[in-house]
Amino acid sequence: MMRPKSSILAALVLTLVAFTSGVVDAKTLRWAGRGDMNTTDPHSFNENLTNNINSLVYDTLIQRDKGLKLEPGLAVSWQQVNPTTWRFKLRPGVTFHDGTPFTADDVVFSYERARSDTSQLRVYATAAGVPKKIDDLTVEFTTAGPNPIELEHLATIYIMSKVWCEKNRATKPQNFAQKEDMITAHQANGTGAYALKSREPDSATAGRPSRVLNQPRVTLLEP
Repeated sequence: MMRPKSSILAALVLTLVAFTSGVVDAKTLRWAGRGDMNTTDPHSFNENLTNNINSLVYDTLIQRDKGLKLEPGLAVSWQQVNPTTWRFKLRPGVTFHDGTPFTADDVVFSYERARSDTSQLRVYATAAGVPKKIDDLTVEFTTAGPNPIELEHLATIYIMSKVWCEKNRATKPQNFAQKEDMITAHQANGTGAYALKSREPDSATAGRPSRVLNQPRVTLLEP
């Protein structure tokens, strides 16, 4: 639940880019609320406002369309190999905001990270199963038993860069309950439509359209 702060107005300034017939129309959207996102670590704190803002910077394997239906995200297709095994083909040519290529290593790392004891999303990451790299653009998840809502769980966990996290000593999520301060609490490196420009806790968070345009998404499903 969002915690109101009577004396603080948090402002999120983002630039929206609309693509219409190949023409780019840049406008500024200013959003304000009486609360602030709690952290830019996407696996640390499970709260609606925090998750919604992080979703602008980070992507999931499966995402939702405007009608809230599940559709491809960083995974372009998937199939259920057997009752407890799911195989996902990853989107080629995707890079993180720092230019690092997105691969299966990042998926495996992100789910293992989200299963850590400092993650408030570990119940979803655990339910999604154990990830295994098949090749650079293929990942399998093996669940403890049949999971009829596997895709729902995969629409929950944001994918982080393994290289960036290892470089910045952020292989485990920020311990929000213990008020731990680490780089992921105020910096981010995702594959989403927006890159984090600056973060001032309890004051303002600013982003910019990502120079790495990993959009548009392509809908390609396998039974």
